Amino acid sequence: MTFLEHLQELRKRLLVVIVTVSVAFVALYGFLDKKLVELSMLPMTKAIAGKGHFQFTSPAEGFIFSMKISFIAALFVSLPVIFFEFWRFVAPALYKKERSLIFPFIIFSTLLFAGGAAFGYFIVFPFAFQFFSTFSFAGVEMNPRLNDYFTFATRMLLAFGLVFEFPLVAVFFGRIGIIDTKFLNRNRKYAVIIIFIAAAVLTPGPDVISQLLLAGPLWVLYELSVLLVWVFQPKSQEPEEPAG
Repeated sequence: MTFLEHLQELRKRLLVVIVTVSVAFVALYGFLDKKLVELSMLPMTKAIAGKGHFQFTSPAEGFIFSMKISFIAALFVSLPVIFFEFWRFVAPALYKKERSLIFPFIIFSTLLFAGGAAFGYFIVFPFAFQFFSTFSFAGVEMNPRLNDYFTFATRMLLAFGLVFEFPLVAVFFGRIGIIDTKFLNRNRKYAVIIIFIAAAVLTPGPDVISQLLLAGPLWVLYELSVLLVWVFQPKSQEPEEPAG
């Protein structure tokens, strides 16, 4: 394919994604916007119960918050289509055997991303928000703005969703011979440094707690990736122990 053909193919894939997300957004905002807003605020609402309340300081902030939540929900609903179109775009550069992995890729990438976001929502958020709410002193209420909460929560959920994709990416690269367990074991110390840098970049704000809550699972996922690459490496490769 020429460069222009690649651009046309990319435009076609992006158009499908945009239409899918738009349809999902209209449906979710039209029927479930209030439920989605309540669900999105639930971890913080529980943490600040009796200590403060949500607020917005501009007339349109509540309305915009509702639309943003519906849009994020539409992205999650559209994940299978997004991953499918991504695979269709990169498929011409792959071998026939690699292209046959399309359905396992779509299924596991969707499950891992959703699992990462669920881990952030159900495990990390309650702990983090409860910890932050302990700094509500006498005479000082914790009244988070909707816009600030949306930025924090969305970046954390997307960050956890993305980092949970790492084992799948590692297995794929291992299957096509780009990396192996020897490479992952040899570069573990550099990976740890990159993990903490990535956690600092992906988490909003300068607080160390959020960074550690993201870096910890990412480190565990790295070690899991070493094991999975060892298990699923091509049979022609000489087996090697997963952890050094």
